[in-house]
Amino acid sequence: MSEMLLQTKGLTKQYGHQKAVDHVDVHIRKGAIYGFIGRNGAGKTTFLKMISGLAAATNGEIEMFGYKGKDLQKIRSRVGCLIESPGLYGNMDAYENLKIKCTLFGIKEKNYIEEILKTVGLSDVGNKKTKHYSLGMKQRLGIGLALVGEPDLLVLDEPINGLDPQGIAEVRDTIQKLRDERSMTIIISSHILEELSKIATDYGIIHKGMLLQELTREELMNRCSERIEVNLDQPEQAVPVLDSMGFTKYQVADKEHIYIFERLGESAQLNMELARAGIPVKGISITSEELETYFLNLTGGGLNA
Repeated sequence: MSEMLLQTKGLTKQYGHQKAVDHVDVHIRKGAIYGFIGRNGAGKTTFLKMISGLAAATNGEIEMFGYKGKDLQKIRSRVGCLIESPGLYGNMDAYENLKIKCTLFGIKEKNYIEEILKTVGLSDVGNKKTKHYSLGMKQRLGIGLALVGEPDLLVLDEPINGLDPQGIAEVRDTIQKLRDERSMTIIISSHILEELSKIATDYGIIHKGMLLQELTREELMNRCSERIEVNLDQPEQAVPVLDSMGFTKYQVADKEHIYIFERLGESAQLNMELARAGIPVKGISITSEELETYFLNLTGGGLNA
């Protein structure tokens, strides 16, 4: 298991009587692209603002790079963030926008800005003013601004929201490049699981301020992959039958279901063996769940409720 770069314990943010973030414990590994998934209003932005130092927690603890409490001030410069829309000077080009931030950070290295522009795929935009940029270009420049100062952790809040497919692909490529070339750890929030599934290595699913689940890419894909679903009164009773038939990739999903992730063509034979063992099967089917459906089921139905 690679080391934890960031973890929170009971992190809470309360506004009046409402808990925007409610006792959230996340665990983010060094080098992960952590997909933070939740509908609009689930508490994603508030959580990201707390870990970026832009909002104070009401309760709970953040530990980052081994520091916590007041000591977090020492490592704030190691966190770059793009939360809400990037603050760009519309009458300036990309280079000039980056130069202002570099000046604030006291960075004078030659070619520093060119390197960032190259990383985010904006080295060929010349002196076009940013007010004439597409939304995708603005987002990529926003990521570029977050990269000033060489952060080890990049926090991106909904960077693909409102982008067209090409813009989404460009931002996605930029994020992957950052992880591969700069070994960055990246937290990226979205309400579109389908898009994040193309790049994220780990996931946290938040709903109404509470973290419902943390899972790796493999666990998520397993839960959504094609499977035989067996509906029984007591799934545990079926386990010896599955073992005797040589099944190894299965899980008892809940009080009435077993999911089997292999030998999908053998459901009839399985049904027969279970009947022979005196185990009544209420239903057997082959199913697969789409990522969005999984997310919606987990967070209780229709979109943006």
